[in-house]
This record gives sequence, structure tokens and C-alpha cells, in this order.
Amino acid sequence: MFEVDVETLASASYMKSADVLVRWGEMLLIEGLGYTRIAVPQKRRRPREVLRPNIGLDRVLKHLRLGLASTSGYEAPDEVHGFVQGRGTVTNAACHLAQDVVLKVDIKDFFDSIGSEEVCSALTRFGFTDECAELVASVTLVDGKLAQGFSTSPLLSNIAFHATDEALAGFAHTRGVTFTRYVDDLAFSGTKDAIDDEFLESLDVQLGNVGWRINPAKTRFMRRGGPQFVTGLYVGDHAGAHIPRPMKERLRRELYFAERFGVSDARQRSPRPMSIERLAGWVHYAAHADPAFGLPLRDRWQRIAPALDSYVPGPDWDLLDDIEFPDDW
Repeated sequence: MFEVDVETLASASYMKSADVLVRWGEMLLIEGLGYTRIAVPQKRRRPREVLRPNIGLDRVLKHLRLGLASTSGYEAPDEVHGFVQGRGTVTNAACHLAQDVVLKVDIKDFFDSIGSEEVCSALTRFGFTDECAELVASVTLVDGKLAQGFSTSPLLSNIAFHATDEALAGFAHTRGVTFTRYVDDLAFSGTKDAIDDEFLESLDVQLGNVGWRINPAKTRFMRRGGPQFVTGLYVGDHAGAHIPRPMKERLRRELYFAERFGVSDARQRSPRPMSIERLAGWVHYAAHADPAFGLPLRDRWQRIAPALDSYVPGPDWDLLDDIEFPDDW
């Protein structure tokens, strides 16, 4: 295996030397230097802390991300759909259509569970020297954990979880079960005989043995005939994944008000208004995720608000926060 030392990584990251990373690593030891802490509200959950790097650090991290991608040789397994080009919530959900049982499992405190030891051990498995791995950790972790909001965190989280992804894929395969992961959201689907309480207990043990914890509050067994959702999309239909019905109704209502009263006045008249930006984000997501429903919706939106037609949701936008899932799902 090709060895990646600090100078090799710096060169691949378009840096003159590794001293740039050393300096930023030292600066990050000083609270608040190089970044701002932001609390992002989340429905049904405590606020999520995101660190927003300043211009200088952000530039360095983006270059480092390129260097890590090219030198690590990391290739996402077929089961991984989060932070992978060409994959996402739709491809993730499409793997679990019309199954007897879908099991949703959430990794508790996913990013917070990835510390220096996890990052360094994962990078050394990919050929990085100990010195290089420690240098990467010094500039990508804050408070001893992977910093949400740094552009390096998506790739590093996938690298840190890579061994577990492979183990879970093998675990699922031996039981005839389909497995996918979207960031911290694990989904398993198959027959009712394959996915049961014993399967979940075995999964819990396997994850616990390598340092990961399941969040019991977000664990769901979803059986055929009832609500079945994977990464926010309904998967109980052979034909494909769909936007959940309550969200479809809400989007139809919001566009009706916008057509009748204008985009701005509609926010005052709707019983449960969405912000204009969030509505635009949902319209474009629906067109991508559920074309039969979303494309006509987007055509209407283009006529209503052409100036917002190119709007792209920011990284803090979480579609799951908007969906009103059934109480028993």
C-alpha cells in the first residue's frame, strides 16, 4: 500500500508545505479561533451545533478535503449513500421498496462519536503515517470530535465508518437482508423471518463491539401494510419511493395560496406557512425525488416565482424536520 506522509498530503492538497496545517491545528486549540459556533434548531430534537469556519480555515479545509480524497483512495461501498456523488436520499430509499419489513436504526451521536482515535486509526488503515493522521485530526476535530460544518467531515466520517460498513454489509448478506447507510441512518429490509428482535439484538451487539451506539428512540420496525419510510421517503410501493402524503398535501396547499394571493401574501394567509426559501427547496427536491408528483409542482412554481427557480437549499436544510410522520410509524 502506498504510504501517505505529511508532505505527500500537503502536495495533494495544493499547499506549499504541511506547515499550513500545523499552524491551523495550533490555532484551533484556542476556543473560537477560526470558526463560529452556531445552534441549528431541529424539530423533535435538541439543537444541532454546527461550526462555521472563517474564510481562511474554510479554504484550507476544502484543499485538505481534495488531498484526502485523492491520497486515501477511499471508495464508498455500494451500501453507502450519504456524502457520495451521484447518490443520496432517493437512491438510498430505492433499495428498500415493497419489503415485508424495513428496520430503521439511527447511530447515536454519530459525529460526536468520531474522535481523534477513530480518525487516526481509520486513516492509518488507508495508508497514512501516524504523523500525517495526527496532523489531519488536529485540524479537523474540535473539542475532540469531528466538527460538523467543516468540509472535511463528510469524507472523514465515511472513512471512519468504512470498516463498520463492510462488517454490516457482510452481516446483512449472510441473513439475506438488504442494508444501506445514509450518514447516521441505517436501513435494513427483507422478510419478516429475517428481520426481527433477534436481528436487532445481534446488530446492537455488533455495533457496540466497535464503539457505536444505537439510538433506541429512533429505532423503527416498519411492516408491510403500514407506514414504511427510509430517509424521509415512502418505500411501500414497488413503483418507487414517494414523498409522504402529508407533505404532498402541504405542498399543494402552499402552492395554491401562492398562486391565489402571491408568494409574499400567501405567507400571511396560510394556516401553517413555510418560508419562501424552504418551499422552493421542497419543490425542487420533490421534482427530483418523486417526479410524477414533483415535476408538475415545479412547473407551477416556475410560473409563480421565476426568480426563485434556481434556489438550492443550504447545507443546514433537513427535509426530515418538515415531514409529519404518523404517530405509530
